[in-house]
Amino acid sequence: MGENEEHILRLVNEALEQRPGAFESLIHAYERKAYLHAYRLCGHREDALEITQEIFLKLYRNLSGFRRESSFNTWFYRLASNVAYDYLRKRYRDDKNRSFSWDDDQEDRVELEPMDPTPWPEEIVEKEDLKNLMQQALWKLRPDHREVLFLYDFENRSYEEIAELLDCQLGTVKSRLHRARTELRKIILERRELFEGYLRHTNQKGGSSHGL
Repeated sequence: MGENEEHILRLVNEALEQRPGAFESLIHAYERKAYLHAYRLCGHREDALEITQEIFLKLYRNLSGFRRESSFNTWFYRLASNVAYDYLRKRYRDDKNRSFSWDDDQEDRVELEPMDPTPWPEEIVEKEDLKNLMQQALWKLRPDHREVLFLYDFENRSYEEIAELLDCQLGTVKSRLHRARTELRKIILERRELFEGYLRHTNQKGGSSHGL
């Protein structure tokens, strides 16, 4: 057990004993992680902040449910995911104009606020432009597909680590990752005019064209 995990477990014990400041310290240790996780799933700052509040409210009510069968980090991640997914289910259930499903066999995906693709400011380098276009494509993925893509490709976690975090089978992780990459490629091809527009713009500025 690492020093940080020992520190966290000490805070958990102190919070369960209702020692002053212990739960606030636990919040401070996890508030950024909770917010970033919520934002990756919903894509909206205001929703992410509300989800984060719900996460710590549920943590306060369910802290005694931590049985130490896994690390606290893993247990907290699962709790945060459950809160976020419950929030999104309710949001899309209440919005009659949207459909949403967590079934891997469904094609529905969350429609998030698109980032404005234009203009391309002169001071922004080509790499930053392309990154913004890729972010637009990422936000079009279903939350559960985007989540596994972030964990594997951006956080460099193994299949086994992701399976433990998501509390699912290894095959499910591989399936979601495959579907996420397939869907991302499909979205990029559907929005190819934006990428081609980016390339035309850089050529007009005297930049080099990079094939996609």
